Amino acid sequence: MARSDLDEKDKILLQSLRRNSRASLVSLARDIDLSRSATHDRVTRLEELGVIRRYTIDIERSALPAVRAFFSVSFVSGQAQTRLAPQIHALDGVEAAYCLSGSIDMLVYCECETHEQLSVLRDALANMAEVSDIVTRPVLTTSQS
Repeated sequence: MARSDLDEKDKILLQSLRRNSRASLVSLARDIDLSRSATHDRVTRLEELGVIRRYTIDIERSALPAVRAFFSVSFVSGQAQTRLAPQIHALDGVEAAYCLSGSIDMLVYCECETHEQLSVLRDALANMAEVSDIVTRPVLTTSQS
Protein backbone atom coordinates (compact mmCIF):
# COMPACT_ATOMS: atom_id res chain seq x y z
CA MET A 1 0.00 0.00 0.00
CA ALA A 2 1.39 3.38 -1.01
CA ARG A 3 1.32 6.43 1.23
CA SER A 4 -0.99 8.07 -1.31
CA ASP A 5 -3.57 5.32 -0.61
CA LEU A 6 -3.88 6.45 3.02
CA ASP A 7 -6.53 9.01 3.88
CA GLU A 8 -5.91 11.88 6.29
CA LYS A 9 -7.30 9.97 9.30
CA ASP A 10 -4.99 6.99 8.52
CA LYS A 11 -2.00 9.34 8.43
CA ILE A 12 -2.95 10.99 11.74
CA LEU A 13 -3.52 7.54 13.28
CA LEU A 14 -0.07 6.36 12.16
CA GLN A 15 1.54 9.53 13.54
CA SER A 16 -0.19 8.95 16.88
CA LEU A 17 1.01 5.34 16.98
CA ARG A 18 4.57 6.42 16.14
CA ARG A 19 4.51 8.78 19.12
CA ASN A 20 3.05 6.12 21.42
CA SER A 21 2.53 2.58 20.13
CA ARG A 22 0.81 1.70 23.41
CA ALA A 23 -1.86 4.39 23.15
CA SER A 24 -5.36 3.21 23.99
CA LEU A 25 -8.02 2.97 21.32
CA VAL A 26 -9.95 5.69 23.13
CA SER A 27 -6.94 8.01 22.90
CA LEU A 28 -6.37 7.16 19.24
CA ALA A 29 -10.06 7.65 18.48
CA ARG A 30 -9.86 11.10 20.06
CA ASP A 31 -6.83 11.94 17.89
CA ILE A 32 -8.63 11.07 14.64
CA ASP A 33 -12.10 12.17 15.74
CA LEU A 34 -13.78 8.78 15.24
CA SER A 35 -15.52 6.30 17.53
CA ARG A 36 -13.53 3.64 19.36
CA SER A 37 -15.00 0.87 17.16
CA ALA A 38 -14.28 2.78 13.92
CA THR A 39 -10.72 3.37 15.11
CA HIS A 40 -10.35 -0.32 15.96
CA ASP A 41 -11.56 -1.24 12.46
CA ARG A 42 -9.05 1.17 10.95
CA VAL A 43 -6.15 -0.23 13.00
CA THR A 44 -7.16 -3.79 12.07
CA ARG A 45 -7.36 -2.87 8.37
CA LEU A 46 -3.90 -1.24 8.47
CA GLU A 47 -2.49 -4.35 10.20
CA GLU A 48 -4.07 -6.67 7.61
CA LEU A 49 -2.69 -4.55 4.75
CA GLY A 50 0.79 -4.71 6.30
CA VAL A 51 1.01 -0.94 6.87
CA ILE A 52 1.27 -1.61 10.61
CA ARG A 53 3.65 -4.55 10.91
CA ARG A 54 4.48 -4.49 14.61
CA TYR A 55 4.29 -2.46 17.76
CA THR A 56 7.57 -1.57 19.40
CA ILE A 57 9.17 0.47 22.13
CA ASP A 58 11.52 3.43 22.10
CA ILE A 59 14.52 2.47 24.22
CA GLU A 60 16.68 5.06 25.96
CA ARG A 61 20.02 5.16 24.08
CA SER A 62 22.05 4.59 27.25
CA ALA A 63 20.31 1.20 27.68
CA LEU A 64 21.38 0.00 24.22
CA PRO A 65 24.48 -2.12 23.64
CA ALA A 66 27.66 -0.17 24.31
CA VAL A 67 29.26 -0.81 20.92
CA ARG A 68 27.49 0.75 17.97
CA ALA A 69 28.94 1.26 14.51
CA PHE A 70 28.22 1.70 10.83
CA PHE A 71 30.02 -0.28 8.18
CA SER A 72 30.45 1.43 4.81
CA VAL A 73 30.47 -1.43 2.31
CA SER A 74 31.38 -1.46 -1.38
CA PHE A 75 30.70 -4.49 -3.55
CA VAL A 76 32.55 -5.87 -6.57
CA SER A 77 29.26 -5.56 -8.48
CA GLY A 78 26.85 -2.80 -7.49
CA GLN A 79 23.95 -5.16 -8.13
CA ALA A 80 25.05 -7.43 -5.29
CA GLN A 81 23.69 -5.03 -2.68
CA THR A 82 19.99 -5.74 -3.21
CA ARG A 83 20.59 -9.48 -3.34
CA LEU A 84 22.77 -9.50 -0.20
CA ALA A 85 20.80 -6.97 1.90
CA PRO A 86 18.46 -9.58 3.49
CA GLN A 87 21.39 -11.93 4.21
CA ILE A 88 23.42 -9.13 5.79
CA HIS A 89 20.45 -7.84 7.79
CA ALA A 90 20.00 -11.35 9.24
CA LEU A 91 23.52 -11.37 10.77
CA ASP A 92 23.64 -11.19 14.57
CA GLY A 93 24.21 -7.59 15.60
CA VAL A 94 22.98 -5.98 12.37
CA GLU A 95 20.05 -3.65 13.01
CA ALA A 96 19.68 -2.25 9.48
CA ALA A 97 21.24 -2.53 6.02
CA TYR A 98 20.72 0.47 3.74
CA CYS A 99 21.33 0.12 -0.01
CA LEU A 100 22.81 3.34 -1.42
CA SER A 101 23.94 4.77 -4.72
CA GLY A 102 27.36 6.29 -5.20
CA SER A 103 30.81 5.17 -4.11
CA ILE A 104 29.40 3.34 -1.05
CA ASP A 105 26.94 0.56 -1.94
CA MET A 106 25.61 -0.18 1.53
CA LEU A 107 25.57 1.32 5.00
CA VAL A 108 25.16 -1.32 7.71
CA TYR A 109 24.15 -0.23 11.23
CA CYS A 110 25.22 -2.57 14.03
CA GLU A 111 24.70 -2.81 17.78
CA CYS A 112 26.98 -5.21 19.66
CA GLU A 113 27.62 -5.96 23.31
CA THR A 114 31.42 -6.09 22.89
CA HIS A 115 34.13 -4.94 20.51
CA GLU A 116 34.95 -8.59 19.92
CA GLN A 117 31.40 -9.24 18.70
CA LEU A 118 31.71 -6.22 16.38
CA SER A 119 35.02 -7.57 15.07
CA VAL A 120 33.49 -10.98 14.33
CA LEU A 121 30.63 -9.28 12.50
CA ARG A 122 33.04 -7.13 10.48
CA ASP A 123 35.06 -10.22 9.53
CA ALA A 124 31.89 -12.01 8.39
CA LEU A 125 31.05 -9.09 6.12
CA ALA A 126 34.61 -8.65 4.84
CA ASN A 127 34.83 -12.37 3.98
CA MET A 128 31.83 -12.24 1.65
CA ALA A 129 33.11 -12.78 -1.90
CA GLU A 130 31.13 -9.82 -3.26
CA VAL A 131 32.60 -7.30 -0.77
CA SER A 132 35.44 -5.24 -2.24
CA ASP A 133 35.87 -2.72 0.59
CA ILE A 134 34.57 -2.19 4.13
CA VAL A 135 35.18 0.71 6.51
CA THR A 136 34.17 0.62 10.18
CA ARG A 137 32.66 3.86 11.49
CA PRO A 138 32.11 3.65 15.27
CA VAL A 139 29.35 5.75 16.81
CA LEU A 140 30.86 8.14 19.34
CA THR A 141 27.80 10.11 20.41
CA THR A 142 24.15 10.35 19.36
CA SER A 143 21.98 13.44 19.21
CA GLN A 144 18.27 12.97 18.61
CA SER A 145 14.95 14.27 19.82
